[in-house]
Amino acid sequence: MLNKLGTTHSRLKVITFIIPAVFLILILRLFYWMILRGPELQTKSDRQHQMVTILKAKRGNILDSEGGVLAGTKNLYHLFVYKPQLTISKNDLVEQLIGSLTPDGEASTEGDLRKYLQDRLSLTSNWISLKHYLSPEDKVKIENQKIAGLGFEDEYVRYYPESSMAAQVLGFVGQDAAGQEQGYFGMEGYFDRILKGREGKVRTEKDGKGNPILIGNYQFLHAVEGKPVNTTIDKKIQYIAENYLKEGMARYGAVAGTVIVMEVKTGKIRAMAAYPNYDPGKFSEFDNRVYKSPMVADLFEPGSIFKPLVMAAALNEDLITPETKCDICSGPIVIGKYSIKTWDEKYNPSSTMLDVIVHSDNTGMVFVARKLGPDKFSEYLKKYGFGQKSKIEIQEEVSGTVRDGKNYGEIDLATNSFGQGIAVTPIQMISALNTIANNGKYISPTLVEGNQGITRDVLGPKAV
Repeated sequence: MLNKLGTTHSRLKVITFIIPAVFLILILRLFYWMILRGPELQTKSDRQHQMVTILKAKRGNILDSEGGVLAGTKNLYHLFVYKPQLTISKNDLVEQLIGSLTPDGEASTEGDLRKYLQDRLSLTSNWISLKHYLSPEDKVKIENQKIAGLGFEDEYVRYYPESSMAAQVLGFVGQDAAGQEQGYFGMEGYFDRILKGREGKVRTEKDGKGNPILIGNYQFLHAVEGKPVNTTIDKKIQYIAENYLKEGMARYGAVAGTVIVMEVKTGKIRAMAAYPNYDPGKFSEFDNRVYKSPMVADLFEPGSIFKPLVMAAALNEDLITPETKCDICSGPIVIGKYSIKTWDEKYNPSSTMLDVIVHSDNTGMVFVARKLGPDKFSEYLKKYGFGQKSKIEIQEEVSGTVRDGKNYGEIDLATNSFGQGIAVTPIQMISALNTIANNGKYISPTLVEGNQGITRDVLGPKAV
């Protein structure tokens, strides 16, 4: 009797242990499937039972200063067929479409187009894409035939009506790693988020064969068009600048060149020309080295065009006057193992500062730089905007570097005085020179109408 009671008691202990353990395992499994794996399984379920159609957003235009289109978006159409709604045979459909579709690169002849459509219609899916990028004219021709089962979706294509004009200002539109439209370089890259807008979505339920359930759940999110960008580019001035650039390059046998036209008082860029250039609408056909804008992305030694900036700084500090005589201009200046000479190796011991500028005298500029000293020299370069980005609205801008005064050696100060041993961008250079034209006030350059540039006083008014 005692043995039976003991056995029963042991069994109750086992059952008491097993039941909670089973419940614990069930709870853990529920936690795993509902909490840890729940979102993943929900996503898989949605994919099996829902159909999502992306509605492309129309990209905003880039406009010139008068509202003309520099980069625009064509509204084209995607033709598709929903086979369950067809009321004619596939062959009849092909023959009717042949007369309305324009052959293109995908199918360049009528025979190629016929075969292409037949191949598409032989697919087993109920919904079939037939043709991308139909013109509005082709769309109207097909609609006039009133063929049941055919439908259209909006598609957009970027175009550049002026071809290569202002190419490095504009940039181009390509695709990112995920196949999504994206702006690259120039203003297309800089303003990509503003220009691209926001895609829309249509979410519908589908049956086991992938067909939409017309009475199922339906969600619609409108696409939002991208915003336009109004530039300061004057198309007429841009055209003239590009032509003069090509003529100048041909005359002097140059392989590359840039031209920038800047409005003195406002900092508005009226033209930015560079060569070699490319056609943004056919960018893949060009060497990718021409994509960047050399006006903001390339550094160069400015040479003698740098001299007025150094001279103006010394005049502003009252260290010289136009009549100040250079006392080291009688011959080459030797600094260590270096010898600084004039460009024509002619020297004038009685040169005034006015003579130094007129004759582009390197030795005279060394005299001026020494008057300024390394600290003031470096300070003025930074005030002119060197060593920092101008913040002009183009992708890929670089800043270059400017030494602090304490890092200047004697030879560095000397060569920098006539624009050698220092690297600047063309946009920095024109903005700095504009400071002199603008009565000593620096104004940052801009390519966008309505943008207010950064201004600062660099040079005070002087009676000379």
